[in-house]
Amino acid sequence: MHAAPSILFYLDFISPFAYLANSQLPAIAYRHGARIEHRPIDVQQAKLATGNFAPSTRSIPDKARFIRRDRLMWAERYGLAMRDPKSFRAPRLNSGLLYAADHGLAQAYTDAAFYRVWGLGGDPDDEGLLRGVCGELGWDAETFLEHVASEPARQRYEDLQRQASREGIFGVPMMVVGEHMFWGNDRLAHLEEC
Repeated sequence: MHAAPSILFYLDFISPFAYLANSQLPAIAYRHGARIEHRPIDVQQAKLATGNFAPSTRSIPDKARFIRRDRLMWAERYGLAMRDPKSFRAPRLNSGLLYAADHGLAQAYTDAAFYRVWGLGGDPDDEGLLRGVCGELGWDAETFLEHVASEPARQRYEDLQRQASREGIFGVPMMVVGEHMFWGNDRLAHLEEC
């Protein structure tokens, strides 16, 4: 009997395209008997680690307008709500995904967090948003917040960031199956073919 194939899913909750990809990945994994391993990273750090010092898309008005229209078209195609978030910092929300994985709830956490950030336009670094995710998953918010603020949790998240850099992860969403890497929501068909 063969082990279920893994899809390594590198994401950052500040990425609208990771939100879009997340809405489709579970069905793709299910159709092919694969499992998703969620790997949260800081996309800005990933870019810098690979030598990408280009300005943020948000700071280039023409590109930002195009990307916004593009992601809204994808959201409409997938039947998703999409609103701009209140900020673009998500260290605790990202780190919390590792806590969720330890509790067997990575996908539920990812769905709840992405919906609050991109579906509702929340602030990914707001404690109220984090508490809302905890409430949806039935967790004690104080325990969760204490965990994501702890040194071991920060170190684990940083270790994952360094590992992603060594593996050549330069952006999100990045899906990896074996030796094959797929970058972007628009590469999901290629991922499925793989």
